[in-house]
Amino acid sequence: MVIALGGCAVGPDYRRPAAVVPDRWQAEAGDELGQAMFEPVEPEALKKWWEGFADSRLDWLIDQALSDNLDLKITLARIDQARAARTAARAQLFPSVDVGAGIQRSDNPFPGFAPGIKFNLFEMGFDALWEIDLFGRLQRRLEAASAELEAMEAQYNQTWVTLTADLARSYIEYRSFQNQLRITHANLAAQQKTQTLIEKLFEAGVGTRYDAVRARAQTEATRAQIPYLESWLIAALRQLEVLIGQPPGALATVLREPDGVPMASGQAMLASPAATIWHRPDLRIAERQLAAATALQGAAVAELFPRLSLSAFLGLRNTDIESLFKSAAFSYNAAAGLFQPLLNFGRIRAGIDQADARQQEAYLVFEKAVLEALRETETALTRYLKEEVRRQALARSVADLHEAVRLSQLRFQVGAVSFLDVLDAQRNLYSVEIELARSEAKASTDLIALYKALGGGVAMAAPPTETALEK
Repeated sequence: MVIALGGCAVGPDYRRPAAVVPDRWQAEAGDELGQAMFEPVEPEALKKWWEGFADSRLDWLIDQALSDNLDLKITLARIDQARAARTAARAQLFPSVDVGAGIQRSDNPFPGFAPGIKFNLFEMGFDALWEIDLFGRLQRRLEAASAELEAMEAQYNQTWVTLTADLARSYIEYRSFQNQLRITHANLAAQQKTQTLIEKLFEAGVGTRYDAVRARAQTEATRAQIPYLESWLIAALRQLEVLIGQPPGALATVLREPDGVPMASGQAMLASPAATIWHRPDLRIAERQLAAATALQGAAVAELFPRLSLSAFLGLRNTDIESLFKSAAFSYNAAAGLFQPLLNFGRIRAGIDQADARQQEAYLVFEKAVLEALRETETALTRYLKEEVRRQALARSVADLHEAVRLSQLRFQVGAVSFLDVLDAQRNLYSVEIELARSEAKASTDLIALYKALGGGVAMAAPPTETALEK
């Protein structure tokens, strides 16, 4: 009968809610590159999305982050906490056995009531206590603890997804600033050469002072960009060092040599909305927290019902300590108790209302998380597609401006145009080259944001069964 009653858990049984999502991404239909660049694939294709950038330094940095990043280690410590909490909740389902010893002195100080009864009681042995979980109060708490552990494991995955995205974005920013510095130095050298030429012409009486002053002003304006870009370059480097868990200066030598901004094609990397919803670890977190809140509803309802507990003692008892270890002192007893809450001034009902409200909050949080996931993915997809169109247009513009600078210099040499036309062509080229460098970086970072929105990298992030904090 006890075993049968133990399976009668009160409260709602959890069922995973259905997420209402569209059949396809809205950004695909209206964007020029949408259909050409993306084909639906399984989430497994996002397992190592960063390898699409074909950059060995980026791969190495991600490997370093996996072993040394402090956010991952903090999450592992929290997983250990949740695992211990589940173990404690599970232990409540089984009997507890203690060993102890005690002494008791009894005396009746009132002569009118059985005068002269005085004795000592010495005892040593095992005490056992077991609460039979008749209505599932303890079982529901175990379900909640298990769901919280799974939510924390999903949090590890979420930390890993965020870490890989942040690291790749910081790396691309670092390479972009290197690229912008290269462009700036190259333009500065060209402008200095032009300035020298104009100053010689002015000294020879052929050119004008206006042209010389204008050339010098443009050269200094370009020179002023260098310290600005260098400061951002160092900031990106410091961020990379934090993400891999290293002190400042650890990557100064490793990333000193300039390299191009890594670009990925984005081909065949877009999963369907339904696959994305359940692949994202943040939605798994919200769903598991909803499961925990639902289980705690049942635990709160079970407080209304009786509790049955069994207790037992096995050991030695005697009024004489010298005879305590003789066979006649052997003693045992068993007892059962049934407790029904009677008067608690609304405490239990308030606990049920609180659990209901928390479950409703968890459900609304889950629904909001679904909408936010769809918004984030749609936004990231649209931004990437639009930026790719912009990048290609800027690349064509740079090619044309290089030719425009060459032609303006030839025309100036034969006296067909003033030097102002040459300066304008150089300035336009520098401006568009910088915009192209920024657009290349933004296209890559927008693609990274898309991978993150799709839960990319989560398959790599299965938390270990034992913590790795000793590293």
